[in-house]
Amino acid sequence: MTTRTNFAWVALAFAGIAGAALPAPAQTPPVVSDTEPPPPPPDEEALASQPPPTEAQPPSQALDLGAFKQQLSPYGRWVDTPEYGRVWIPNGLRSDWQPYTDGRWIYTDWGWTFVSDVPWGPVVFHYGRWGFRASLGWFWVPGFVWAPAWVSWRISDGFVCWAPFGPAGFVYGPRWPGWVVVPAPHFTHPIAREVIPLAHAREIIRSARKATSIERAPVRGRAYGPPRTLGRLHSQR
Repeated sequence: MTTRTNFAWVALAFAGIAGAALPAPAQTPPVVSDTEPPPPPPDEEALASQPPPTEAQPPSQALDLGAFKQQLSPYGRWVDTPEYGRVWIPNGLRSDWQPYTDGRWIYTDWGWTFVSDVPWGPVVFHYGRWGFRASLGWFWVPGFVWAPAWVSWRISDGFVCWAPFGPAGFVYGPRWPGWVVVPAPHFTHPIAREVIPLAHAREIIRSARKATSIERAPVRGRAYGPPRTLGRLHSQR
């Protein structure tokens, strides 16, 4: 084999090596930032324009006690009482907890409607009544008529007040802890962050005037509580 031939074979060998597939370089895993900024709070106007959730409308079928027990038992306990029979008590409540504070108000065909952010809210904030006893704390008494919210409304200059209706025959004590007060400009905001402490709210409640509240059953299209324009007016300021 001539020298020229040898060079030809060597050139071909190098060409084969160069054309051979080389292993892909290892990819560096993406760096996960621990300083990713949280999103801003949702726009209240955008929330108001969304379709109302299921709990904001009456159910297609009436609920019975069995349905209540099935939905509520994972989140609290049932207790027998001499006055009201079997009542339900939520688990893990703070000492200063009040009904109708775990959520927000939206306006629907049924008026101001409470939309809860706890899994047991669609039952206990649209059916039944709430009572309070020092030995039990807050307890829910089953009822079978749906409403946008079973609350008594009051309105004061710059404030909106509401409290759950107690069960039939319930005696409201002088320090009934059920009244919730929020500044009117923040009425449609998530309630828990806007509540005025009860110690500072008592004078507001005493001076507030009564507003239309549901009596036996809600009437579709009727206004209850503060004016419908309240949230809209304050959102434009």
